[in-house]
Amino acid sequence: MHTVRVEHQVHRRTAELRESLAARDQAEAKMRESQEQMEHLSRLSVLGELSGNLAHELNQPLTTIGTYARTVLRRQESGNLTQEAITEASSEIAKEAERAGGIVQRIRHFARKRLATREEVNPAMIAEEARRLIVGMLARAPEVSIENQLTGNCQVLADGAQILQVLLNLIKNAIDASRDLPVERQNLRIVIEPLDNRVALHVIDQGIGLEAEQIPHLFEPFFTTKPDGLGLGLPICKTIIEAHGGRIWAEPNQESPGMCFSFSLPCHELSA
Repeated sequence: MHTVRVEHQVHRRTAELRESLAARDQAEAKMRESQEQMEHLSRLSVLGELSGNLAHELNQPLTTIGTYARTVLRRQESGNLTQEAITEASSEIAKEAERAGGIVQRIRHFARKRLATREEVNPAMIAEEARRLIVGMLARAPEVSIENQLTGNCQVLADGAQILQVLLNLIKNAIDASRDLPVERQNLRIVIEPLDNRVALHVIDQGIGLEAEQIPHLFEPFFTTKPDGLGLGLPICKTIIEAHGGRIWAEPNQESPGMCFSFSLPCHELSA
């Protein structure tokens, strides 16, 4: 009787443990799905804020294409169409079409929903992609300079799209902080440097800056300094960076008014 009772308890507790583990796995899967959904919505939010001038940016190459096409037609009608004119017009039309296509392709690649993957990525290349997206989507984009101070070949093992998302968030915030200031204070710097066995990326602006008491709360959910902000962008950035084994922080610009937002990631490979 005792043996039967013990076996029954063992089977019951084993079944309960299986159910508990299954419930935990299901909860973790839902949590990952929710996090991926939130990150995707965050990417769309960044693009939505940046895309106000997208129509203008696409209109420029389309206008150039239309101008050259109409010029060819007019010269053809007047009998003044030369092979040189055809070659020039075709070259300009192809160049502007590639420019417009490149803008759309980068946006589609960044915005698409996909599973997170980790691979070796070059931080400088991610910074350059962020710069191209900003310049391609803003009609009057500020100058964004990239200073790559890495002396060796430092790769990071990361989801490139997620790191790009973090960088775009920081750049967008920096642009907002200097939007109404003189042109010379709207320029931004992205500095990439080694930091022990890590690589650090700094987004440095010359904007209006923040109060000292605001800085410790920047990465808290729903804390925002913008009248129409939701306070989710920086907390999502913090989640992404910490999931990669990194750290993100903010401090006043040491060289001028403004802020410096930074994050660091472990170097996967660092060779002299």
